[in-house]
Amino acid sequence: MKLSLSDKKVLLVAPQFFGYEQDIRSELERRGAKVDFLLDRPFASAFLKALTRWRRQWVIGAAQRYYQRHTDVNADYDYVFVVNGQTLSSHVLEQWREQFPNARFFLYMWDSFGNRKDVVANLRYFDHAFTFDRQDALDHGIHFRPLFFSSGFENPRVAEKQWDISFIGTAHTDRYSIVSKVSAGLAPSVRRYWYLYLQAPWVFWLYRLINPGFRSAEKSSFRFDPLTKADVQSVFFGSTAVLDIEHPQQTGLTMRTLETLGARKKLITTNASVRAYDFFNEDNICVIDRNAPIVPAGFLEAAYTDVDAAIYQRYRLEGWLDEILEKECS
Repeated sequence: MKLSLSDKKVLLVAPQFFGYEQDIRSELERRGAKVDFLLDRPFASAFLKALTRWRRQWVIGAAQRYYQRHTDVNADYDYVFVVNGQTLSSHVLEQWREQFPNARFFLYMWDSFGNRKDVVANLRYFDHAFTFDRQDALDHGIHFRPLFFSSGFENPRVAEKQWDISFIGTAHTDRYSIVSKVSAGLAPSVRRYWYLYLQAPWVFWLYRLINPGFRSAEKSSFRFDPLTKADVQSVFFGSTAVLDIEHPQQTGLTMRTLETLGARKKLITTNASVRAYDFFNEDNICVIDRNAPIVPAGFLEAAYTDVDAAIYQRYRLEGWLDEILEKECS
């Protein structure tokens, strides 16, 4: 039985990430909910966003003031739906539990607890907690639910292939090094598109100091303006295969993996755990070694094999939300 959201009031807290927060909001509203939205990581500057990851305690006071100013305490919410919650303090969550005694609290983690250690202490405030990371689910006794793709990644037409392989993503950790190695191992005739994003030029210079993989990097290899989701989709549709590099501290699948599934494109990934998922097919997915990332000859030329319709539906945004909300009915 699916949970009805008709005339329900939902407080949604989520980070800004390629418009996915608005996709979730739109899907909740499509089901009849009235949605109020608050930002997780409510800062405009790249510096404060970076500081949230590395020194959360330095920004938590400012985040608390943001939530106290912008929360409608008279809303009588039916559901509080939090994605990540990296700047939600225990104080704010305690206030919300008191202010909204009839609300059911949901948490979905689309980052690993290894990167968001402070969130673990907040699990006790949620009626239902989910994570995209199978190991985190086992370690913390919460529900495992992989990520999703939005409808914009469902390719409705046969697009002209402009690139044989593409990568779009933030150049954190060892991503630049891996992309460089993959590129060096490809034949000169292979058409490639690399978009290595950094939040600001100063981040590049900082990484040159602290990240060994950046020692030989040139500033010209990076981009400092984020692409829109429409731009990302356009590159996906024009690519034969998409390169995916997960954070080395996570085992869960990235959003890029599911977007590739949605676009029915081939995937080249460093994440070996993808083999355990129901959509895995060696015709479509090539797992490469993070330390010696070589794309096998012939993989880019072989045809894509479509996945079962029921599996495809499960990873759409609608299927993701169905599975999360149905826990309230079970």
